[in-house]
Amino acid sequence: MTGLAVSVIIPTVGRRDLLERCLRSVLACDPTPDEVVVVDQSGGAAVAMLIGELHALLVRRVECDGRGVGRAMNVGLAAVRHDTVLVTHDDCTVAADWVGVAVRHAEAHRGGIITGRVLPPDGSPYVPSTKSDPRPKDFTGMVTTGVLYPANMVASRRELQAIGGFDERRSLLVAAEDNDLCYRWLTDGREFRYEPDLVVWHHDWRTPAELVRTHIAYARAQGGFYAKHLHAGDRRILRLLRWDLRKGLRSLVFGPVRRQPRWQDPYREMVVSLLVGLLAGWRESRALQRAARRGSAGR
Repeated sequence: MTGLAVSVIIPTVGRRDLLERCLRSVLACDPTPDEVVVVDQSGGAAVAMLIGELHALLVRRVECDGRGVGRAMNVGLAAVRHDTVLVTHDDCTVAADWVGVAVRHAEAHRGGIITGRVLPPDGSPYVPSTKSDPRPKDFTGMVTTGVLYPANMVASRRELQAIGGFDERRSLLVAAEDNDLCYRWLTDGREFRYEPDLVVWHHDWRTPAELVRTHIAYARAQGGFYAKHLHAGDRRILRLLRWDLRKGLRSLVFGPVRRQPRWQDPYREMVVSLLVGLLAGWRESRALQRAARRGSAGR
């Protein structure tokens, strides 16, 4: 059966059980996509074995060295056959109409980015990186970040590559590559929409201790994102930095008063970890600038 002329990209580090559930949900979509590209950073054989066991001809594996969602996405964008790409992550499952809804929005907003709801499973006390707002919103023309949910997005490969794709620098390796792309996209004046009828579920698998470490990593990467743009002389980013720091300070003060567990409050880690990431990101930006100058001088 031939699916719609779109490609689905799923980055993975080899979490077999989660990936299998994700793939089965995509394959159950009606209509189906023409291809599903699994970008495998595991370095092992488990992903290839799983794809073989599924007997799904539209699924293919692309090996990717290194780590990071940004790197995986750039490899996936280079590998797909179609310009319209749908993206989800290996710890998510998609709604049965996900492909059809995505194509409808992509055709209505050609060249734009569409992101949608990322819901926690029923009964989950806390899952990070979710959004349940039932109201659509057009972010085009805003100077903001944090509104792209990369586990549920639709975009044009051509336009993503035209803006430089995802930044693979070390300070954005673990997270914030999506915030960086979102910020560059919006400040370039490109169309960006949130459409709540585009739905996936995020099945988080982390323990409370792992969630705290994840929040720390996210905050450090956010600092790296701010450092990148501040080093480039973009002062518009200061408003967003101040907002994060203020919210982080409020969480530090009032989180314990509200008796909210630390693992359920991502902003509890924002102040210290963000500043650590900001310093590391600034150093990396300086090093990249020096390397670029040496490269230019060598030519």
